[in-house]
Amino acid sequence: MIRYPDNLIKQVREIRASTRISYNELSKKFKIPSGTIRNWCHEDGISRKEAITKTYQIKRDSVKNSEILCAPNINNLSKDQAKFLAGLLYGCEGAKYPSSNRVDFTNSDPNLISSFIKLLLKGFDIDTDKITLRLQIHTNQSFKKLKRFWAQTIGIQHVKFMKPTITSPLGGKHRLIYYGTCTIRYNDYRLQLKLLGIFEKFLQS
Repeated sequence: MIRYPDNLIKQVREIRASTRISYNELSKKFKIPSGTIRNWCHEDGISRKEAITKTYQIKRDSVKNSEILCAPNINNLSKDQAKFLAGLLYGCEGAKYPSSNRVDFTNSDPNLISSFIKLLLKGFDIDTDKITLRLQIHTNQSFKKLKRFWAQTIGIQHVKFMKPTITSPLGGKHRLIYYGTCTIRYNDYRLQLKLLGIFEKFLQS
């Protein structure tokens, strides 16, 4: 019978407790029979289902993060690169001409809204005094708090807010964290056409 050092047993148990990966994964990692590891960790209170779920999550995260080095930092983009990415985002989520003749970009994801406004400010000569925000929120949300949140999100503290659209939450499942839907509005049809032109040119290439 093999006697394993105490520090190895402690290491395996700590990894199991913190990551909840399966006994089989630990067995592969340390070249130790899974039954032995199970005996070491039997009192950790982690169910087999939890362990399998955690293992799958680790695998998914590994794949998800495998190509992230190709993503540039917005702060390091050139002006033309910022224009290009702003055009791509607007082509996907923005209001289209001729049904609209202004820049309207709508989404409920704060990170997407923040990224778009950063690209817009970096790539074009934007007058921040002309930017307005319109929120669609639920009846059980505070417009005052959400105004503060979205102003901080886009980094413009004195941005103008239009009257919000207030709706009742629908039945069924709801997101645990929901800050409403935000529309960035900039009344300049020329900027809208520039963004759409970039997007259409990309699709034709």
